Amino acid sequence: MPSLPLPDLPLALLIAIPLIVLAGYTIFGATGFGSAIVCVPLLAHMVSLTTAVATMTSLDFFAANHTAWHHRHSIAWHEFKRIAPAAVVGIALGGTLLLNLPPAPALLALAIFVGVYGVYVLSGAPRPQHAPGWLALPLGVVGGVFSCLFGTGGPIYVVFLSARIHDKGALRATAALMVVLSVWLRLAIFIATGVLHAPLLFLVALLLPAMAVGVWLGHKLHRRLSSAGVLRLIAGLLVVNAVTLLVRVLA
Repeated sequence: MPSLPLPDLPLALLIAIPLIVLAGYTIFGATGFGSAIVCVPLLAHMVSLTTAVATMTSLDFFAANHTAWHHRHSIAWHEFKRIAPAAVVGIALGGTLLLNLPPAPALLALAIFVGVYGVYVLSGAPRPQHAPGWLALPLGVVGGVFSCLFGTGGPIYVVFLSARIHDKGALRATAALMVVLSVWLRLAIFIATGVLHAPLLFLVALLLPAMAVGVWLGHKLHRRLSSAGVLRLIAGLLVVNAVTLLVRVLA
């Protein structure tokens, strides 16, 4: 598996990667999260996990900052301030794991995480309508770890935020701001450790149009799709990805 995104990837993958990014950021535009949890498991079949996470982190920098700024008046600042400090601690822990965890256990953990989350959503289990404030600490730390390790902390943040914020627009804006916080910290870690290098940045530049179109489509879909419908779509993709990742790791 290539650790560098270009020029070693075959043409079929160079075509597939922008389509994956387009789909992921359509989900992001509609919900304020979900780009990495859709894209990273798919990209992990094509490039190294570290490359997949760094690529999505770089793209999230543009998408999340744009979404959070555009919807800044809807942000639930009191809930953001409640969970953000714990997320910072988790991101620091996740950065250490990303740089030291062997590839096979990392992919196995990713497969288990996305599979369990996907099955949970598809099962129709009721989402909590209210969460006590103290849950911000453990969920923030866990979300931060998965955010840096796999770029997939968004769903964990949303489990907490959706049980405290019941306005769809405010939830999307606050979730996007959590991604902004995560992205800035992860980029600092990746730059300091040399993970973010010139070939990867070149790939990110090539993928920016696909990201922008996806975010635009997602904003259009936000008014037409229910949050539950979008989550079910994400969940179905995750279950399929989890199975394929498990087969690959076990093989």
